[in-house]
Amino acid sequence: MSSSTDDNKSTMEASRLEVMECEKEIQSIKSSLKSITSSGNNSLQVSVHKITASGGEDSTAPGTFKILLSSPIEERTITKVFDPLDPTAEGSIVTFEQVETSNALLTVEAFSNNGADDDLVKVGTSATHDLLPLCQDLDADGDKISSTVEIAIVSEKSEESSDDKPALENQESDEWEDAVDEEKDVDDAAGETKEVQLPLCTLSVQLEYTPSANDKRDSLYEKLNEVSKRKAAAIEKLRQSAAAVNRAKIAESDEVKGKGGNVVKAGFLNKSKPAEAKPVPFWKRWYEKTIGPKSMLWVVGPIAKNYIIFIGCSVFFHYKGDLLALPPPV
Repeated sequence: MSSSTDDNKSTMEASRLEVMECEKEIQSIKSSLKSITSSGNNSLQVSVHKITASGGEDSTAPGTFKILLSSPIEERTITKVFDPLDPTAEGSIVTFEQVETSNALLTVEAFSNNGADDDLVKVGTSATHDLLPLCQDLDADGDKISSTVEIAIVSEKSEESSDDKPALENQESDEWEDAVDEEKDVDDAAGETKEVQLPLCTLSVQLEYTPSANDKRDSLYEKLNEVSKRKAAAIEKLRQSAAAVNRAKIAESDEVKGKGGNVVKAGFLNKSKPAEAKPVPFWKRWYEKTIGPKSMLWVVGPIAKNYIIFIGCSVFFHYKGDLLALPPPV
């Protein structure tokens, strides 16, 4: 029983510490909510930090990239790789504003760098990337979120026509049509195995998301709800542990009392007759009634003394007051 009691006490202590930590987090989140006063729009900055060609030759890598965003439907062009020594260089960073991160998709198109915008040749494109996982983890105190994503650029190839074989409309035999369908299925399966493409290059793209006041507020409210749920669960666990410890203490006390003997004796409800008192002697009763400390003389005497003196003096002055008169002068 002692081991279970120790486990319950350790669980109760851990729950108490968790409640205190949750309370601190709640207070910090509330203070962060009070400090939010700005009402600007959110923004997303995109920059290419590194280009890695699949063959290891940087000369074959594209130099111009178009960043396509689905919500809002906009596109920006990056003409050079980001240089840490010149972070404000024109064409190295593009910015999107009022981005709906819940359903925004990001796509990168690569173009060969021939020197003029009219002569750009599209050499590849990337898969679409969801921005929600990259922008939803907001810090309670942070203003920006930076993350680096590796994006693969796949070269574009002309799609094979699905009408390689002309439809045989005037076939009279159903067996011939079934044979043609089976041959098409075999060709399609072979085409699927041949469509494996290696990436043309890999881009290290840095996304820097600046949340708006509403985004911060929504994220903090979500965290506040999560911490409140954790606190409620910790309080419930603390209550259960405390109840288990109290039950263990009561069981131990009952066990100790059981070892010492029966606490309640049999027949305790039966009333026992009081023992007959011995008669008080006569002299003691006479003393208590006459001159004892609880007698009438000592109880009433101090109270009636003043009245007796006043009445005696009044009677003496009335009947024998002449004895107190002064003699006439000679």
